[in-house]
Amino acid sequence: MSEMTTRERFQRMYEHREADRVPMIGGPWVTTLERRRREGMPPDVDFADCFDLDHVVGVGGDVSPRYETKVVEETEDYIITFDAWGTTAKNWRHASSTPHRLGRTIVDRET
Repeated sequence: MSEMTTRERFQRMYEHREADRVPMIGGPWVTTLERRRREGMPPDVDFADCFDLDHVVGVGGDVSPRYETKVVEETEDYIITFDAWGTTAKNWRHASSTPHRLGRTIVDRET
């Protein structure tokens, strides 16, 4: 089977038909991209092209409860924020990782 375009690949996936490969999407964290550039990824090459990912565009709206966002605490190592979803999270400044969830305002149907 010859190489398909992203559109062809997704179309076949939705039709439950075989394709040249599974559609692959994703994007790097900023620090991941910086690391890849340091390791030799050319600065003018798109991340998706470099790793043979499919090109997609997302369209979305703000469906959060729209809590007022604020910085709760800042240090040289991390920042703790409260976001529009009512989540308090800790992010490291000098490392990439999933934010550490410290608490949520909405925890059940009642809240």
